[in-house]
Amino acid sequence: MKKIAHVVVHLDDDMPEDMLVVLRCGSVISDDEDGNELKDHQQLIDNMEFHSEEALIAHVAKQFGVSSDSVTVES
Repeated sequence: MKKIAHVVVHLDDDMPEDMLVVLRCGSVISDDEDGNELKDHQQLIDNMEFHSEEALIAHVAKQFGVSSDSVTVES
């Protein structure tokens, strides 16, 4: 089994206008060290809300047991 080297979080872009300060995961995809997609992690799409990108990154990094530097957020 290949090891997770990088995780990309795409933000939920279907947020009500009054919740634009809240971040939620729209999709979470992990890649191996060669850039090959390992898995689309639907279990993390659970409407959990974050008030900063740093908090979202820390949560995702903890879920995968990787460094925060290995997590990228894209909108």
